[in-house]
Amino acid sequence: MRANLSRRSFGQLAFGAAATAALAGCSKADSTPDAAGKRSVSEIKVGYIADYNGAGLMAVADQEKLWEKNGLKPAYIPFTNGPLSIQALGTGNVDVAYIGSGALWLPASGKAEIWAVNSVSNADRVIAQSGFNSLQDLKGRKVGVPAGTSGDQLLGLALKKAGLSKSDFDIVSMDPSTVVSAFAAGQIDGAAIWYPLIDTLKQRKPDLKELVKNEDFIDEFTFPSTFVAQSGRAAKDADLAQSFLSVIKAANDYRHENQDKTITATAAFLKLKPEDMKAQAGVAKLFTSAELEDLTKNGTVDKWFRALEEQFKTDGKIPEVKDPKSFYTADAYVAAPKG
Repeated sequence: MRANLSRRSFGQLAFGAAATAALAGCSKADSTPDAAGKRSVSEIKVGYIADYNGAGLMAVADQEKLWEKNGLKPAYIPFTNGPLSIQALGTGNVDVAYIGSGALWLPASGKAEIWAVNSVSNADRVIAQSGFNSLQDLKGRKVGVPAGTSGDQLLGLALKKAGLSKSDFDIVSMDPSTVVSAFAAGQIDGAAIWYPLIDTLKQRKPDLKELVKNEDFIDEFTFPSTFVAQSGRAAKDADLAQSFLSVIKAANDYRHENQDKTITATAAFLKLKPEDMKAQAGVAKLFTSAELEDLTKNGTVDKWFRALEEQFKTDGKIPEVKDPKSFYTADAYVAAPKG
């Protein structure tokens, strides 16, 4: 059963008249206190990926009680990659989800809408077993790739730059955990994967080679991770969207100002060691919410998305490049107050 996702109104702001409509099939929660003086609370199902970038803001929101402050109660659902998260959005199993930049082709093709930028990632790599020192060395060899992810995206960019194509390799589509086990067992010669999974691999394969990284394309591309919802959701359920964005903005600024505390909180949230989180935190570029508002208003975020769209079109993932405003609810992000 879908959760009741309506909540008290925080005002229409940039959502416009259409944004005040309640989600079909859901009743509007009463914003007035009951006899006991309590306000209604709306459950929100949040998809995350179990690493620093994909779970940090959830951990902070829990620790700082930001959900409660904004009238929300989270139910967390873990995913291993962005395409699976967006599939769950389509079936109603989650309301909002975190995705990496490699899955942005799905919002660009109308499968979801972006509500907020989380950070810019430098976590992706194309790696190889010891003895392979270039993509040319891997020609004809097995390369494990989680399809439609940021690893897949980086591989496409790297092959184009090297004058190669996927047909030059034995590309094996597999989920991220299978990539790790297959690489560790020597069943594949290369992989397009990301940190912290590479940290895990280095424990078994300390001499693995990092052939390509995000920073190799820094002059052309930016790789933002984002929070997404089902297409049209912000307009259908404006209160929920604004409340979620208020939580995200407050958690984002706490993370920016309190990196060490966020690392500790995320480690506790994921039941991992703080030292593991510290390494993961080093592969993300963070912005304050005010900076992200400015980058949204001046068109920089649109440029990030458009450049990635061009690459997705080249790779055959989307048929055309659209105006990012068609899948990024920029006005909603800018208008939402920090909760």
